[in-house]
Amino acid sequence: MKRILIAIAVFLVLAACAAQPPAESAVPTEPSESKEPSVMEQETYVPEEPETIAEMMPEERSRLSEHQSSDLYQAFVKGMQLCNYKLDDVLVRAWILSEDRFRIETAVPGTRISTVYDEDMVHSWDDRTKMGVSMKVEDLPTRAGERVAGIEIPRTPEQVKTSDVDVVCVKSTAIGEDILDIPGNVDFTDLTDVVAE
Repeated sequence: MKRILIAIAVFLVLAACAAQPPAESAVPTEPSESKEPSVMEQETYVPEEPETIAEMMPEERSRLSEHQSSDLYQAFVKGMQLCNYKLDDVLVRAWILSEDRFRIETAVPGTRISTVYDEDMVHSWDDRTKMGVSMKVEDLPTRAGERVAGIEIPRTPEQVKTSDVDVVCVKSTAIGEDILDIPGNVDFTDLTDVVAE
């Protein structure tokens, strides 16, 4: 009988405890004059959407603008530039070491044409057919508009630099001498002797 009475007493104590509201936690609250939004405000707070990239990342935008140029000729003057643009609806990428040392790649359907201007020589080749031409830069104007070994004779450096295009150029210290490397697996037609004759 004692055990039944003890069990009933324990049950009544537990029931009474369950009916009482829980005590407030002892976590300190922030002062009321705090300017930070409360947890509830943070959940419902929607920041105003920036209208431009400059408003969204002003520091990043100004840092990038120091290295960007929309003028292709200026990219050649500055050197160490990586430029992307479209010329006659063809995508072009240019790696520029200096005014007379640069590489141009044009993406045409089915292949890519690479052209390296290295001071007084120019090499141009088709990455798919592994056929190319090489000649002196000074001979380029006399061969304008010609195709040899399926490769269109490259434009003169002056024509490349003064192209009127919308271009994005970014200064890049990653541009090295290897951009001027000529592949050994390409069959080049040397036009230097042909022009001289």
